[in-house]
Amino acid sequence: MYLSTNVFNMERARSSIINVTSNACCDTIGLRINTKASLYDKNRESRMPKQKGMCIAVFAKHGASPKQAIWRSVVDLLAANAFHVLVCDSMLSSGSSRKSKPECDEANFEFANLALIKKKAKIAVIIGGDGTFLGTARELADCNIPLIGINQGRLGFLTDIRLDDINPTLIDTINGQSVSENRAYLEGQILRQGKVVENHIALNDIVISRGIVGGMVELRVEVDGTFMYDLRADGLIVSTPTGSTAYALSADGPILHPSLAGLLIVPVAPHALTNRPIALPQHSTIDIFVTGGKQTGVHFDMQFNGRAKVGDQIRIKVSPHPIQLLHPARYDYFAMLRQKLHWSASPTEAPHKTRGLRDSGHAK
Repeated sequence: MYLSTNVFNMERARSSIINVTSNACCDTIGLRINTKASLYDKNRESRMPKQKGMCIAVFAKHGASPKQAIWRSVVDLLAANAFHVLVCDSMLSSGSSRKSKPECDEANFEFANLALIKKKAKIAVIIGGDGTFLGTARELADCNIPLIGINQGRLGFLTDIRLDDINPTLIDTINGQSVSENRAYLEGQILRQGKVVENHIALNDIVISRGIVGGMVELRVEVDGTFMYDLRADGLIVSTPTGSTAYALSADGPILHPSLAGLLIVPVAPHALTNRPIALPQHSTIDIFVTGGKQTGVHFDMQFNGRAKVGDQIRIKVSPHPIQLLHPARYDYFAMLRQKLHWSASPTEAPHKTRGLRDSGHAK
């Protein structure tokens, strides 16, 4: 999520009203702007009125059983609060949706394909880890549906609501006790002889890396048509602020606050002494030319995997249409970082295992 610099004027922000469902246009640097306020202000709550019968879409990890307790309990909670619930049928194994139709009727929900959800849903609830959230966010990127995450994974940088805190936090968040923010995503193209051969988006990062054969990738990097450097390395990460706590962090990249309007270039194990991560303006266009190497992979959020050849060009820029997130009213970005990354904890205090970590950053 990105901000223009005047958002940091807190006196102006205090008098602003956040419009969660705004369809305002983007400004010249790609920010979605409300005429009264920026869509993001962590100190303000969204003013979404409670609407009985409002359509809520529910997404869960592919292959989840129709009888799985977690997503069914979420559906039952929504239905009990008079919301109309659509469950994305992509989570089901082939042939499962028809068999579960009677259960749908009894539970006051129905399975729906992505096209119907984009047409009818006003909010999407995503149950899973960060990977499930990333995949769903990309699928809904073109329809401006606010996203709420329920953490069923390990860390949950993007999924705020704990499993033991679904009721009442989920309903409160939907009904307006929430913080709204925008997160921008990357648009990436692979060009071969000037023609686009692949075109994908990424909320976290786009990674150019060596293939299974081994050896380094050899790249030439340009920013807005200006030569930046030649690179021999295991890979190169182009990351949003959202992705700065993912692979980029593991490669010694800095953490960018989500309010910063920028993106990161982070080399992975460069064969050089001076290659360091660099932050660029949000409006930058990055062109990466493959100049050598045996195999070069191009990975979008590490979920879509493309292949580039020597001579190919990877063009990356920030989309002008951000993805909208809804956090619980008590969401605190720095508390989330403390909890996920064990800040302020001595080595003896930090747990040895992170599997099953559920807290969304609410603990102080």
